[in-house]
Amino acid sequence: MARIEDLFDEIADPDLREQIGREVKELKSTKRFGLVYEDHVPETVSLFGLPVRPGSIVQKRVDPEDQMRYTVVELDGERATIAPIGTEDPVDELPVRDLLTVKRFEEPVYPGLTPVGEVRRGPHDKPAHTVISGENYHALQLLAYTHAGKVDVIYLDPPYNTGDKSWKYNNRFVDSNDSYRHSKWLAMMAKRLRLAETLLKPDGVLVVTIDEHEVHHLGVLLEGAFPDTRRQMVTAVVNSAGVQQGGFSRVEEYITFCFFGNAQASLGHDDLLSDEKATRRRRDRVWDYMHRTGTNAKASDRPNMAYPLAVDPDRLVVVGAGRSLLERSEAGELSRDDFDQWRPDPLELVGGLPVLWPIRSDGTLGNWQVGRETLAELIDGGFIRVSRFDRSEARGSVMYVSKGYREKLAAGEIEAVDRADDGSLVLEQIAPALRAKTVWNRPAHNAGTHGSGLLKALLGDKRFDFPKSVYSTLDTLATLIRNAPNALVLDFFAGSGTTLHSVAMLNAQDGGSRRCILVTNNDVSDSEVKALNEAGHFVGDPEYEAQGIFEAVAKRRVEAAITGVRADGEPVDGSYLDQYLPGHDYADGFEENAAFFRMDYLEPDLVELGRQYEAVAPLLWIAAGSIGHWETWDGESAWSAPGDSSYAVLFDESEAASFGAYVESRSEEISHAWIVTNSHSAYLDLQEQLPAGVEVGQLYRDYLRNFVVNVPRASTAFRPP
Repeated sequence: MARIEDLFDEIADPDLREQIGREVKELKSTKRFGLVYEDHVPETVSLFGLPVRPGSIVQKRVDPEDQMRYTVVELDGERATIAPIGTEDPVDELPVRDLLTVKRFEEPVYPGLTPVGEVRRGPHDKPAHTVISGENYHALQLLAYTHAGKVDVIYLDPPYNTGDKSWKYNNRFVDSNDSYRHSKWLAMMAKRLRLAETLLKPDGVLVVTIDEHEVHHLGVLLEGAFPDTRRQMVTAVVNSAGVQQGGFSRVEEYITFCFFGNAQASLGHDDLLSDEKATRRRRDRVWDYMHRTGTNAKASDRPNMAYPLAVDPDRLVVVGAGRSLLERSEAGELSRDDFDQWRPDPLELVGGLPVLWPIRSDGTLGNWQVGRETLAELIDGGFIRVSRFDRSEARGSVMYVSKGYREKLAAGEIEAVDRADDGSLVLEQIAPALRAKTVWNRPAHNAGTHGSGLLKALLGDKRFDFPKSVYSTLDTLATLIRNAPNALVLDFFAGSGTTLHSVAMLNAQDGGSRRCILVTNNDVSDSEVKALNEAGHFVGDPEYEAQGIFEAVAKRRVEAAITGVRADGEPVDGSYLDQYLPGHDYADGFEENAAFFRMDYLEPDLVELGRQYEAVAPLLWIAAGSIGHWETWDGESAWSAPGDSSYAVLFDESEAASFGAYVESRSEEISHAWIVTNSHSAYLDLQEQLPAGVEVGQLYRDYLRNFVVNVPRASTAFRPP
């Protein structure tokens, strides 16, 4: 285009030049710089359990080879007559159970949660992690109801789209032969990123990991979707041995950070690239020699500092001091002129103990850097130690902690981690605060050893390909929430559950209460699908669902990581790396709570009538911080307010006054309240009876509106500006 403009001046006819200029300008207005892809491809999902109705679009559940979509023409009890879409000519009659309802993402759905297990090892008031099995797009719509603008970090490890049938689009595995696989991947990501943005806090961070197959497409996608964020990409070594792919041996993956608002990376004690030993805490660097060196180091320079130390030879501990040369001179025992030539008597005793003098390397007498008053403080505080004591020569090596470093200890810049046998402190100088670099190279990030190896230890078998190293994920999150002990992390491509595991480890490091929400599907791998189908097991069958990612991997992993016990009852064998959790065995588990849910689909009419509260109650509990337990409604009580949780629900408007008084009585515990009413004006009046500071919502209006508002606008694929 620029070349054409350069040729304008060569057009002699001014009218022709002007006409061509107008056409070029029009053409330029339609040409976009940025990412261009087939964003018209519709995304659909087959939902087992969603009711089949006349007019529903369905797919055959027990015939996976038949990828056609059908319309339900007629229902007769538990059987359905179906016809190809666009026709009314019946082609088959099947049991309703053998059909899967198909939904486009542009169609509203109303998700609810069904509990399928929990683990509780933490305090009852510690927020629980949440693990959801379901389609992540719909889960994001659900979370838009519970967590809009409340998530600190979204960490994503999406399908890498390598062409190896590792992910599905429109219920079909995508392989390298699919000429639209990049368009499908981008359309899939764009829809979800748009929804994800609504969940982040104004100063939140979005993190996406990827490899070379989509890294450049992802970069342009993120730039177009979030133009106001600050973006940085980290190159992380995840397999130093390398993966042979016919060219160079690949060792890295890429981590893209999108910083919203004023968000920024936290400082730590490792830049994740420099020599690891150099960035670790340095032990004993704070200790120095107590005898003076350099200038003013002779006995005559400071005779009041030349005195013997009384040493307990059995414990090798300094317990006191004798008279200085100055005192001995004043007592007439020696002349000042003899200070530098005077030699101590090695048989001298102080308090019945042998002594140690500041004897220099040339054999002459020197002086100490501290006086006897300060020496007493050093002895009491554990700031002095002796080595290589030779009582026959009254000499040895004496180390001490200077005043400057004692002040740093008091200020927390140095840490006393132990006491030695002689009573002296074992001190560690805190490494200087460092900012992580944009290239990470740590052995702990090896995905084989600390990803696949750790997962196998937790599950007892190999169930999942290419899990992340838990330490890689931990370090990634630590750069963002190291100083945020109550942070909320969301991962809606959760896979094996590494993100939750790493958050639990962060909490174990500093006693934090960070919380994680995981969303993963329950897809079964392509190879397992074929074997299960041949055995007569299909989507929705217990035998089939038991092999899915949620049931067989993520749920089992989280349970084993928290309890320290595998699903077969055996303790998990192994230990965490000392630089992360010293002395912490896998079998020790973590003091964490976690709840597991299956995402089901509700009938909006039944929701509005209050007949599906059981599936909505967990949403309220999660929205209120996942503390304690949620409870179902008995259909008669005026309100529900679990005693160990932080939310309350008013069902009977006539009891608003007593409900408000009850919430007021628990105002330090209850942070959220919902009022069930069909009248918005009544809701506003009732809201006034609740204490200030409580977040109030209307049921079921807010819930139902959420899944209309977020469709289809938020689901529209990103289009370049």
